[in-house]
Amino acid sequence: AQEWLAPFVIFTARFGGKGESSLSRQNLKSVLKQVFCLVSGAGVTTEKRGGAFGKGRPIGLGIQAEQVDALRAEAQVWMPQKRAPEDLVGRTVGGERIVKQPDRGPFDTSNGWLLNHPLMKIRLYCEHLDELKEMGHEATMRRLTGDGAWQAAGGDGAARGGESGGGGGGGGG
Repeated sequence: AQEWLAPFVIFTARFGGKGESSLSRQNLKSVLKQVFCLVSGAGVTTEKRGGAFGKGRPIGLGIQAEQVDALRAEAQVWMPQKRAPEDLVGRTVGGERIVKQPDRGPFDTSNGWLLNHPLMKIRLYCEHLDELKEMGHEATMRRLTGDGAWQAAGGDGAARGGESGGGGGGGGG
């Protein structure tokens, strides 16, 4: 049912880092562990707190940026980072306003790798699929890799991942 996960993994490995660079192997493993828990509906757990974030609420392809940001805000309340992401400061979740430096824990000491970064990778991939629909595969890959570099770099491996993601997103929507 989650046929988008393989193209998501390929895209995130290649373009999921800062400035759409490749993601390190360790960071990719960290992201995927949490993404699989979120997508399955099992939820993300931590020894610092009972329960599981997102349990029973599987994330599917087609989630919108605002929905991801709402989950990130909820995650900031559930297991706050010591410094809240700027774009979440001022939001209210369940009556609790997100502040820049929360005064109560337990805190996410992973610098956002528990929930914020994995959710942002999902958002980035969904935005990528939207761009594919709007701009087309060739234009999107040229933008991501630099003009013309994508074909010279063996574009057919990237094309397979892109076509799976683009075909799955376009055919299902």
